[in-house]
Amino acid sequence: MIFDPPFIKKLVNPGEPLTAQAWNDVVNALGQVHTFLENTEATALKVQISAAGADLAQVRVSALRSDGIAFDAVPPLPPSTQHMFPGLRPGSYTLQVSATGFQPATLNVTVPEAGVQAVALSPSGAFMPSVFGLTLAEALAALANLQISVARVLDITGSDVPVANPGSQFADARVLMQLPLSGTAVPVGQQVQLVVSATIAAQATVEIPPLAGLTLAEAQKALDGMGLVLGKVVTKQTRVAL
Repeated sequence: MIFDPPFIKKLVNPGEPLTAQAWNDVVNALGQVHTFLENTEATALKVQISAAGADLAQVRVSALRSDGIAFDAVPPLPPSTQHMFPGLRPGSYTLQVSATGFQPATLNVTVPEAGVQAVALSPSGAFMPSVFGLTLAEALAALANLQISVARVLDITGSDVPVANPGSQFADARVLMQLPLSGTAVPVGQQVQLVVSATIAAQATVEIPPLAGLTLAEAQKALDGMGLVLGKVVTKQTRVAL
């Protein structure tokens, strides 16, 4: 196998930076290896995975031979979307496909096999949506529709908000943070630790009128008229110098 440009093996010592050129050399070499295997191996087995929302590079595909030896497929290198087993020897194999958030799948194949093997994965639960920016009421409704249980809701002060009955003061509060992040698999029936921070509705404020010079009864009446409650009253005596 000939690389273009020629491949030069160079190890990096601990603490040395990896240059952009070195990284590009690694990526280009992997691409050429993938192309070589794809075009030259007559017994290469290809697998097309169908799994909505899954990162194909994170899907594991293995082939278990009849004698118990297992082989892992090479993940797809964009723009390709197919996993590949290069150079499998003729025989019977059981394909095993697994991915986080999906039910595992198996398929019996015989090598050499004509065409591409297609495997569809079914979700084992919901995937966390993005609820950032939604009101708390909207976020809770969206998660309930996906059967995702909310374990905890916090406001920006760190105080707990009742999940079952947040109260009208939090209905329009905006979600500022969510755990787990969107796209994370959430298995059905499993209550994850979900923390949602929400803003607290601003409380109405009133300006206290001047109370200096009023008697206690007059001050009490003025505060009552504004819906305010008079708190603790402390009486102090002052001495007047003659």
